[in-house]
Amino acid sequence: MNSQSISRFSFLHLLFTITLLILFQARNGSAYADDYYRTCSNTFSCGSTITGIRYPFRGPDDPPHCGHPGFVLICDAQNNVTNIDIASMKYRVLEIDQTNQTMRIAREDVMEAACPREMMNTTLDYSIFNYAAECANFTFLYGCPDLNLPDFSYAGARGPGICNASVIVPGHVTGTGDGGFLNGARLVQEIQQGFLISWKIGGIVCSDCAASDGRCGYDFETNQTTCFCSDPPYVSDTCTTVNGTSQAKKEISSHFPASLLPVLARIYFISS
Repeated sequence: MNSQSISRFSFLHLLFTITLLILFQARNGSAYADDYYRTCSNTFSCGSTITGIRYPFRGPDDPPHCGHPGFVLICDAQNNVTNIDIASMKYRVLEIDQTNQTMRIAREDVMEAACPREMMNTTLDYSIFNYAAECANFTFLYGCPDLNLPDFSYAGARGPGICNASVIVPGHVTGTGDGGFLNGARLVQEIQQGFLISWKIGGIVCSDCAASDGRCGYDFETNQTTCFCSDPPYVSDTCTTVNGTSQAKKEISSHFPASLLPVLARIYFISS
C-alpha cells in the first residue's frame, strides 16, 4: 500500500471517528454532562429561618442528582414550615447549621398535638444521620386501665408495662432528671424544642468541590457525593483549573474542534 493510500485511509478513519463522536455528543453531550452543573445552581429556602440551604439537601422540584436521596426538604409556604422524612417519619426542621453539619428537628405529629399520633418510636437512618448532642427521651403511654389514668407521659425510655402501648420521642434535655411524670405544658415545651442531629454526607468532598468552583451533587451510579463542573470533565472529584481553564480542556483544545471538546474530555478522563 503506497503512502497516498495510507494517507487516505488515515483520513477516512479520522473522519469516521469524528462522525461517531459527533453522534455521541448529540445523544449524550450537553444533556448528560454540563447540564448537571447548570441545573444544580438552586438553594432551598423556606420562611425566614431556613434559607440558602445547599447540598446534601434539595427541594422536591430540584433534579434528583442535585441532592442526596435522604435529604429532600419540603416547604409548607403557607405556614413557613420545612419538613423532612427520615426513616418513614415526618419531622419539622427547626434550624440547619451547614457549617457544623447539624440540624434541629422535631416530630411533626408532636408539633401539632400533645401526644404522638404515629404509633412509632423515633429512630434515625444511622447510615447518614447521628445524634449531635444529648437529648432526653420521653415515653408516651397509652391504654393503662389498671392505673385508672388517661394516656400520659413519662420522662425516660420505658416499655408499655401494664399499658397497651408506648411511644418514645426524643426532645430537649430536661433539667429535672427525676425520671417522673411530666405535666402537659412542660412536656409540650420540652419535645417541641426538638433535638439536634448531624449528617455524614458531603463534608470534605463538598468543601473541595466548592473551593474549585464546582457544585456538589449525587452520583447515582456510585451512590456517592461528587462534583459537577462547568468545564470538562463535567463530573469529577474537583474542578481543578489551570489559569481559569480546565486542565482537560487545555490538553486537547489544540487538536480537536471546540464542538467536540466536552465529549472528548470526558472520554479522555474515563480512559486515563
